[in-house]
Amino acid sequence: MTNKMTRRTFIKSSAVLGASSVLGSGALGMMNKPSFADDTIDIAAVKGSDPYMNTIKAVELLGGIGKFVSKQSKVGLLINSHFRHPGSHVNPDITLAVICMCLDAGAKEVGIIKRIKDSYWRRSKLFKKYIDQVKSTRFIGGNFTEVPLPQGRSLKKTEVARGLLDCDVLINIPIAKHHDGVGYTGTLKNMMGAQSDKSNRFFHFSTGGKGYYDDVEFLAQCIADLGFLRKPDLCILDGMEMITENGPFGPGKLVRPKKVLAGLDRVAMDVYGANLLGAKGEEILTTQKAHEHGLGEINLSSVPVREVTI
Repeated sequence: MTNKMTRRTFIKSSAVLGASSVLGSGALGMMNKPSFADDTIDIAAVKGSDPYMNTIKAVELLGGIGKFVSKQSKVGLLINSHFRHPGSHVNPDITLAVICMCLDAGAKEVGIIKRIKDSYWRRSKLFKKYIDQVKSTRFIGGNFTEVPLPQGRSLKKTEVARGLLDCDVLINIPIAKHHDGVGYTGTLKNMMGAQSDKSNRFFHFSTGGKGYYDDVEFLAQCIADLGFLRKPDLCILDGMEMITENGPFGPGKLVRPKKVLAGLDRVAMDVYGANLLGAKGEEILTTQKAHEHGLGEINLSSVPVREVTI
């Protein structure tokens, strides 16, 4: 088997995999070295009605949470949780699954880089079950520090939360959704959530425009440049239910692919996520510019992907 395989080769819907995914909370410890994990895949896409279980299965397919989170490590989570309309924020069950897996792997600390409102957690039917796990997390955002980005074309420096720089493991948790400016927001754009308001304003207004999206080309370039800040150790992309218009705030028309993605290639994941919305992911400005930077693969046929339904 070569390292480079076609996407079709890795698309496998397997009843065996589906049956083995029905884990109880006490079985999380078994996921560190799942026997059916394939170390050659870059993206795992799991379809099912349960976002919590989809998330667990997707990480299993990549090799288990122990592949990314070691004992006594400090984990930072960057979650798109801010907006309230359906399809505009990460399903809280996905976030809960990530927190539970990290704690089960023996993480010393699970930190939240962008503050989360209590109302976000209460949208989950699992909130009461995992309230202790939520309470064990702490806010590690704020305390912004300036970081140079000499490789950036439009963005040469940014102010970013210290917690994003200090954590041992960074897990990026966005939702795939429409964006009125650049057309799509996912793993690449979610990194803006770790920036100060001052830096975010630079993305939107530094070229003299009065509206948020007067210079989309510049905005997209800044988002791509931000990819040099720190590569996430793992990305979890919510493709369960997403807005296809009026993003990033909503409300808007919804699509429900019922998928959760886990992966390492930010560009490829955003191409896949944009495709779920009915867009052509390889034509999105942010993915094009990030690919030009060498931050990931834009041609999905060149990316090892495994797709599973549970």
